Amino acid sequence: MKNLLFVMLPLLLVGCGSKIEPQKLLAQKSEKIEQTIVENWSFRQLGNTDWMPATVPGTVHTDLFANKVIENPFYSTNEANLQWIEEKDWEYRSKFRPTSELLKADVQQLIFKGLDTYADIYLNEELLLSADNMFLEWTVDVTGKLLDGENTITVRFSSAYNKGLELANKLPIKLPADNDKGKDAKTSVFTRKAPYHFGWDWGPRFVTVGVWRPVFIEGWNRAKINTIQYIQKSQSNQKADFDANFTVDAVTEGKFTLVVADTAGKVYAQQSVTLTKGENKFTLPFAIENPSLWYPNGMGEPNLYSMVAILAAGDKKYDQKNTRIGVRTVRLVQQPDAQGDGKSFYFEVNGQPVFAKGANYIPQDVFTPRVATESYLSLIETTKMSNMNMLRVWGGGIYEEDLFYELCDENGIMVWQDFMFACSFYPWDKEFFESVTKEVKYNVGRLRNHPSIVLWCGNNEIDEAWYHWGYQKVYGWDDAQQKQIKDGIDSLFRHVIPRALYSEDTTRFYHPSSPLYGRGNPRSQIEGDVHYWGVFHDEEPFSVYKDKPGRFSNEYGFQSLACYDTYREFFKSEDMRLYSPAMVVHQKNPKGYRVMEEYMVRDLPLLKNDFRTYIYLTQLLQAEGIKIAMEGHRQKRPWTMGSLYWQLNDCWPVASWSSMDSEGRWKALQYYARRSFEPSMVSFEKIDSTQTVKLWGLNDRLEDVDYEGTLTLMDFDGKVLWRENSSGKIPANSNIELLHSTDKELLQGADPSKVMLVAEGKIDGKPTRVIYYFVPLKNLKLPKADFEVTYSQDGNRVRANLKANKLLKSILFSAEKLQNNPSDAYFDMLPGEEREIILDFKGEYPINELGIFLTTLNELVGKSSAQPIKDNVK
Repeated sequence: MKNLLFVMLPLLLVGCGSKIEPQKLLAQKSEKIEQTIVENWSFRQLGNTDWMPATVPGTVHTDLFANKVIENPFYSTNEANLQWIEEKDWEYRSKFRPTSELLKADVQQLIFKGLDTYADIYLNEELLLSADNMFLEWTVDVTGKLLDGENTITVRFSSAYNKGLELANKLPIKLPADNDKGKDAKTSVFTRKAPYHFGWDWGPRFVTVGVWRPVFIEGWNRAKINTIQYIQKSQSNQKADFDANFTVDAVTEGKFTLVVADTAGKVYAQQSVTLTKGENKFTLPFAIENPSLWYPNGMGEPNLYSMVAILAAGDKKYDQKNTRIGVRTVRLVQQPDAQGDGKSFYFEVNGQPVFAKGANYIPQDVFTPRVATESYLSLIETTKMSNMNMLRVWGGGIYEEDLFYELCDENGIMVWQDFMFACSFYPWDKEFFESVTKEVKYNVGRLRNHPSIVLWCGNNEIDEAWYHWGYQKVYGWDDAQQKQIKDGIDSLFRHVIPRALYSEDTTRFYHPSSPLYGRGNPRSQIEGDVHYWGVFHDEEPFSVYKDKPGRFSNEYGFQSLACYDTYREFFKSEDMRLYSPAMVVHQKNPKGYRVMEEYMVRDLPLLKNDFRTYIYLTQLLQAEGIKIAMEGHRQKRPWTMGSLYWQLNDCWPVASWSSMDSEGRWKALQYYARRSFEPSMVSFEKIDSTQTVKLWGLNDRLEDVDYEGTLTLMDFDGKVLWRENSSGKIPANSNIELLHSTDKELLQGADPSKVMLVAEGKIDGKPTRVIYYFVPLKNLKLPKADFEVTYSQDGNRVRANLKANKLLKSILFSAEKLQNNPSDAYFDMLPGEEREIILDFKGEYPINELGIFLTTLNELVGKSSAQPIKDNVK
């Protein structure tokens, strides 16, 4: 019998007639058994006789590479030579022996946490199931089917490209998917698989197959906890009230006990229940007294509670699920403006408005199973170090690993979670909608207890594409076809997905499409979230970021090249030059080089004769431009309440919009983000139209902060032309204008190309400094680099002690054997200033063998610019 509703159970205090001792149960081993199948995997192309060793979780591309059948897919121009792989079918198998304990279990289930994508599963040559969605967990009952001895699991993968082509040919209407680089057809929209595998304007095309998440056999007796959901009902300083919703599967009837406790042994709720065969649902209310709240990074501590849900009978623990939860309220506030017809768009956490600072996140590798735990740790550490409080999990990738969300929980990183649909139109048949419904229910059920997730979003840019990208004309759809497509879009994102979502989670806001309006609609600047691509794609100046900030800017960006050492790892020596075949392959946006160069001649010297210098300049250009947006958005608070640039990371070595490259190396933008997202800071705003400047005090903290400092006009040799005190109280969770003056008033006759305005002081005792340059960087008359540097070494760590005798602009230390990112880079030093930069290396080498290289803009400004290329590079 299946109970359709949760049964609300009264709280039974510990010891009230119960023989269960929860503290003892916590230490007891569960009756549930798991046997992970990670060894003895092999694979082959279907039809071949030779089997090769395979890694699970993994992909066919990485297995072929490990067996030296193919070269490194990321190396040089290899991508094009490996497209044959997607057209073949592949077979994986593993031989294993179940434990005697597993064989004795009442129920045995074979569980694949992820199959990519079209797969037939066999156990001992018996077909058990056929999978067709990469984003689902697949479970099949194998009770009584396991042999007491050697068993064989076989997984036969069909080509996702060929399957998609079959489905595409059945639909008389051609659907757009511009980022799909398939040679014959756009097939990606028909397959529930990571869209970016089919290509993107920053990623390669590698249409993988494989057992991409763990596979194991689970055995259990009598009953198990299928799901546990913690729903916060109310919150005050004194108490937070929760419901613990249990879903329990049972194969025998009987009396059991449900317990809600924490890992320290504190019991919050305990109740006797009677289980019937099938699915059972129960609700245990409980309270956390004097709760410690979960806050976003920079606003407070992200406190967590480690909860344990237990299913027991007598003195036996049949199952246990551990979950960390946070006590917090989250609300997306969209209120009409007091004046005008716009609406706010901001997140409120624990009653406090939050200015969202962060970036868009894509998968860290095309071959996702090889992303190591250390990579997740490093990425979220970078996010936190960069003073970010939000990441947007973009809809062209994957629903991330549990570890990703756990780290976001721990570090106070809010997550804007897209469903996996992006920049395309999707089919609307019954089978497709049914698959999506399962996908949404599974992933929401898996992720809903994470306090870091603050919003679910239906897709990336699909509404914008319908209204502003001109597909109706490009594809020549008639009125009836247009209606079919639009009805399909509305059905999927306004009915199918929210209906499935709300069956699993009613505690968060659902946003059907991001952005709410496209940039072709004037309402995009006064309501909803905005993806502003006037800069880069429309080639507008960086200053437009300040003029068109929108209410919540969750996509904007500019390209730069990857770091020099990354190219050296993946390129041949002859590849290390502009526009080489490899450089073209590793630049997926045809106009990328042209646009970078056209912007560069506006603001910097365009120097092409040295590859390392060109990389340095593209990164500096990107960082300077995006700084205008990051700080400009904060200066526009409370009108603008979010700034998430595109993009945080890469999935392979490439020229892209990222702030760190595929190998985790920080570009200039990552260092700039760390400074521009400081919780409390001062920031200059340049207003070109009136030749004026403002100094802002920005404060994201929940308490007022005091700024005590000076304003100094100084030349590049260190001569002070004037100095005055500057101070003010920056209100809590707000900003304030500290200065508004014309360039002329500040310069007092000085040459604007030879002086700088320095705001320097302390905010609540912490040093702060920003520098304002009156002219574009290319027009600065910088002195020749004049500095002293000494090095000291302790093991594999080198400390570079640098003293600037005159202004040093945009300093970068680089070296061939670096293990980690330099402690700082792309910073300026005033005359007479001393700083220490830490460089960690891969081993201990003599300093003269480390190849330490120091670059500054001083050496480059004043050189004649080359001509930007006129045409897109394809």
